[in-house]
Amino acid sequence: MYSKLISVAFVLAATLASTSAVVYPRGDNDVTPTPPMMPTVTPTTTLTPTTTSPSSTTPKTSTTPSPTTTLTPTTTTKPPTTTPTPTPTTTVTPTVRPTGTGKPDGHPNKASAPSVPCDGVQPWQANLAYSAGAQVIFNNQLWTASQWSYNNNPESAAGAWTLNGACNQPISNKVDCTGIPAWNKSTAYPGASKVTFNGHLWISTQWTESNSPGDTSGTWKDLGACN
Repeated sequence: MYSKLISVAFVLAATLASTSAVVYPRGDNDVTPTPPMMPTVTPTTTLTPTTTSPSSTTPKTSTTPSPTTTLTPTTTTKPPTTTPTPTPTTTVTPTVRPTGTGKPDGHPNKASAPSVPCDGVQPWQANLAYSAGAQVIFNNQLWTASQWSYNNNPESAAGAWTLNGACNQPISNKVDCTGIPAWNKSTAYPGASKVTFNGHLWISTQWTESNSPGDTSGTWKDLGACN
């Protein structure tokens, strides 16, 4: 910067010197003019202070982070509403047992059951199959089979038998055996054949041979005592 100012001053001085020269005409009596005094140009150096602007300082803003508040939803759990279940009230109806000689198995005896006629009905027979509707006498009571039953007496299988009542006394269940042949071991008998055996009338429930009436085969049914 300073060197440029000095160069400008020297150029300016040289320019002024060339323009200040005076030319006079020559003659005999001419006096040699004294050349004018050349002004001495002292270059003036003007120092222009250069102000260097401070660089713009962008103020840094210090940002203080604001605390972030995280909202955690609070769940309020309501206890389940319990609907009280009403406790059923059980009314116990006392069971009145009839007085007399009632049996503890729950079946009424002839003293508590209605009286019914049992004439012509034969006693229950073991090892014999009974179809629904068949009637028997068991412990002087009349029973009717409510379903097919085999070798189950009425009091041991109450679900298979229905009590009708106590039998009227005396019971007349004898049958006429006139003309009925006696059972023969060597004879084959088809179903529904009748024979007499031990003073009773019997009828075969199926084809049978050599099975005596009243045995455990259940092939013969007792129809009653002969007259």
